[in-house]
Amino acid sequence: MTPSKVRLFITLFVTILLIFGCNKDNKVSVVNDFSIYLVKDLTATEAMSKNLDDLALEDIPVLTDEEISIYNWKEHVFTLKEGFNLEEKLEGKVPISGKPFVVVADSERIYLGSFWNPISSLYMPEIPTIYSMWFKGNDKDTYTIKYGNEQKDPRDDIRIYDSLKGLGKTF
Repeated sequence: MTPSKVRLFITLFVTILLIFGCNKDNKVSVVNDFSIYLVKDLTATEAMSKNLDDLALEDIPVLTDEEISIYNWKEHVFTLKEGFNLEEKLEGKVPISGKPFVVVADSERIYLGSFWNPISSLYMPEIPTIYSMWFKGNDKDTYTIKYGNEQKDPRDDIRIYDSLKGLGKTF
């Protein structure tokens, strides 16, 4: 190798090391996050027929861990922090056929659920369900994620528990 090629090689090598070294320190790892995203353009029944990873989700979650005050793991009941209103975020988005959502923990899709309109006479899907404003808990900011199926309960996924525990949101 000629001296100019050696210098070029060393310069490129050092530049690559600097780029990777600088990026390593600036990486932000997403740890302990929890959110619920609405599924785009599908009813709950339609979403159930698709693979969880193939569902198109809204860009912004309808609910995040920053809005949750506490999550009762055993009962799957959560309370929102003061000033957050789930009904306002859902206004007009829960049709009679339900509005599907995906629960995400640590940036990983965990399960499909549905916001459901309790005045609907349609068959309620066999997925975890959060009823809209008329069937909340007694406290105006408390919601239950209901699940009536006898099969394995997707709400009990340890990744959700670990995420919520890491955030100090569960008991």
